Amino acid sequence: MLDDQTPDLRHRLLESALTLISEQGASGLTVRAVAKAAGCSTMGVYTHFNGKSGLIDAVVESGFDALDQVIADAWEVAGVGRDGLLATAEAYRAWAFESPAQFQTMFAPAIAGYEPSEQTRERSWETFFAQRARVAAALDSADADPAAWHDSTTRLWAWVHGHVAVELMSRAYASESHEEIPPADLSIAIDAEIERVAVAVAS
Repeated sequence: MLDDQTPDLRHRLLESALTLISEQGASGLTVRAVAKAAGCSTMGVYTHFNGKSGLIDAVVESGFDALDQVIADAWEVAGVGRDGLLATAEAYRAWAFESPAQFQTMFAPAIAGYEPSEQTRERSWETFFAQRARVAAALDSADADPAAWHDSTTRLWAWVHGHVAVELMSRAYASESHEEIPPADLSIAIDAEIERVAVAVAS
């Protein structure tokens, strides 16, 4: 029997890949295991993704698509400015906790034999550049040096991502002797960056 060629199979394969990563770690992600979990032959993986690397590329790209959407929605609701930056930071953390396997694959793709395609590399940067535009708008930087807002975005992203990564790790390794780390106050970095930029502009 031929494998299902509909988009539904592609979706099932993606979901199966994420489930395997979540349950077994990166080592559990094989073409055979994904195909079995999705209820098709290995040909389905090659037909829709051209193999394991293409499948991981799809996991990464769909993750950035989803992350972009939740961040954009948070920004639209909160509006431009400090509230918008805080809302996007909180949305980033919330999505990471809702989709930890995909988040891990996006930002730490330690899977043997995997090299991101050029398209996937570019897709990952699109998310950063979209957030850089929001940071520029929030800091009223339309006429400023773009390099300064690239730096601000890097600072804020590193702060948020670092705390999220540690919080995810603490959840995974929490025990009776080591409780889960409480969520960090992400506004601290945002307020510090706003103040740093204000001082730099005034000087």
